[in-house]
Amino acid sequence: MGRVECTETCGTLTFPAEVDLSNGDAILAQAVGLLDSGIPALILDLTGCTFCDSNGLNVITHSQMRATELGVPMWVVLPPRGIVRRVSEVAGLQRRVAIAPDVATAREALAAAAP
Repeated sequence: MGRVECTETCGTLTFPAEVDLSNGDAILAQAVGLLDSGIPALILDLTGCTFCDSNGLNVITHSQMRATELGVPMWVVLPPRGIVRRVSEVAGLQRRVAIAPDVATAREALAAAAP
């Protein structure tokens, strides 16, 4: 499971070191639960994630679809290099979701876009 932190402006779900078949559904349930709880924005933080297969990408894409349905802005924070970054690039994730280099940058972007 991921670590959740909620503030007045957003919820942040920090992914565990590995996301695969064993935990992907549970992490997706956490993300959707946060979105359905009424948070104003969501950040998925993968900076500490060292392995992510298609289950991790599924979490991100399904979270983005739910966020879009609810009108909730969402940012994904990826590690600067490594397999998680590479898998995300090969899958074209940057064409579907907003990507930030770190949580602080994602929070700044959310604050700038807030009404």
